[in-house]
Amino acid sequence: MYDNYIFDLYGTLVDIHTNESKASLWKYMAGYMTLQGASYSAAELRKRYRSLISDLCRKQYEKNKSLIPELTPDQIEVDLSQVFSRLYQEKGVEQTPQMLADFALLFRAVSLHYFRLYEGAELLLKELHRQGKRIYLLSNAQRLFTEPELRSLGIYDLFDDVMISSDIGFKKPSPLFYGALLEKHGLDPKVSVMIGNDWQADAWGAHNSGLASMYIHTAQSPEIAGGLPRDCRRLETISDVLQQN
Repeated sequence: MYDNYIFDLYGTLVDIHTNESKASLWKYMAGYMTLQGASYSAAELRKRYRSLISDLCRKQYEKNKSLIPELTPDQIEVDLSQVFSRLYQEKGVEQTPQMLADFALLFRAVSLHYFRLYEGAELLLKELHRQGKRIYLLSNAQRLFTEPELRSLGIYDLFDDVMISSDIGFKKPSPLFYGALLEKHGLDPKVSVMIGNDWQADAWGAHNSGLASMYIHTAQSPEIAGGLPRDCRRLETISDVLQQN
């Protein structure tokens, strides 16, 4: 039925739980940065981290809203590498790309409770490949976190392309994010489908971008408040994607 399968990641293929609010995260990260010469208290680091994200989102929205009338503030994505870099710069510490990558991995590791593939997810991707389908990832995520996680799970190379919102500056349900993938690979929306666990970001985001969708409700899914679009098929398990062909 479809030639191109576009997947969400977290809550769809990968079960994950993180907590960036726990005090121990900010204590460890502040200690780590202080040892590198960027002296922060845990409270100061947490406050400045959140403030920088808010400031960058606002600036990016202000920059683009006149050019893209349909853009809303919640569709803006910032690249956390810029945030981490600013945290070092404001303490007078020069950093290299490797320093930022190391910081990001430690930040993720300390905030992470678990991440694992949903049952049947890897087999699904391999079977779609066997059938000659094209497989893409379209994820609201941070490249610094997501690429290492995909590689550690052994599924990074199962995708024909991995498109992350932090690379683009916009996130689902923005048609700008969907459009970036469709345009990059010349995908025909009529033979492409989005599979995800978020009724707004995935199902309606796809619909508003001319794509059909498949929706799976998982523990990470927001409650459906407005119904699913007519061109969305509901799945019981991720393996049911194969039964929709």
